[in-house]
Amino acid sequence: MRTQDIEKLLNDNKKLNEENKELKKENTELKVKIKELNYNLNSIQEDHISKELDSKIDYETFDEVKFTHKFNGNKEDMSIISFLARSNKRVDILKSLEETPKIPSIIAKEIGDSSHHVSKYLTSLKEKELVICLNEEDKRFRFYRITAKGKHYLEIIENKKY
Repeated sequence: MRTQDIEKLLNDNKKLNEENKELKKENTELKVKIKELNYNLNSIQEDHISKELDSKIDYETFDEVKFTHKFNGNKEDMSIISFLARSNKRVDILKSLEETPKIPSIIAKEIGDSSHHVSKYLTSLKEKELVICLNEEDKRFRFYRITAKGKHYLEIIENKKY
């Protein structure tokens, strides 16, 4: 092979390497844009599902018994108040659910925590009957709502009536 041919091949190779780097950069930028679009689309879908579900729910159906408990500082009251007072995140979750049912990822965005942590908090709040899952059978997009009991104890915590 002649020297001139080798130089031409080296130059061609160099140009192709530069083009490859540029394409990789563009590919990375496109991936970021796609992730942003997917995130925005998921948010829009979650909001739509939440509004649609909210319009169809008869909330009284989900409270098995109307909660009419008066605070009197008994052992159960103090246990739940202590449970809530130990974690601002639990209280933040209850506040987030005051207006409308939500899924963990939306709550997580609102309170600045991970969906994983919010799901754990919701499980413990559910065990104390402070929240209820409206569609337990679903594995994704589980909607949670604060119960009358949850509202009662949230009011106590917020107003420091203990």
